[in-house]
Amino acid sequence: MSEDEEKVKLRRLEPAIQKFTKIVIPTDLERLRKHQINIEKYQRCRIWDKLHEEHINAGRTVQQLRSNIREMEKLCLKVHKDDLVLLKRMIDPVKEAAATATAEFLQLHLESVEELKKQVNDEELLQPSLTRSTTVD
Repeated sequence: MSEDEEKVKLRRLEPAIQKFTKIVIPTDLERLRKHQINIEKYQRCRIWDKLHEEHINAGRTVQQLRSNIREMEKLCLKVHKDDLVLLKRMIDPVKEAAATATAEFLQLHLESVEELKKQVNDEELLQPSLTRSTTVD
């Protein structure tokens, strides 16, 4: 059996692809957007423990988003070559949105880590050294 015979018409896989493009990936993107808002808020308010937690959760969301994109791409590999142009039109906007959101998150993450390092260094400079004796006679 040839490779082309194993492939199916887009019509048959369209409900699953629509689920990815209309529900799964937009949900991940919305969750990532909320993480970004929280990261910016916690950074402004200097709530470091919540900021750290939010970075971890946002990282997990990015991993989930990437995993869902890979699953969608695997599904797309099963589509008959005659339907590839239509399929590309369906999934490209979602893939581009996911790539953009991931890049924006990674940039925000990098900036946040730099800011956190700066804050820690500034606080260390302001605090008196713990090696000095502060006892009074």
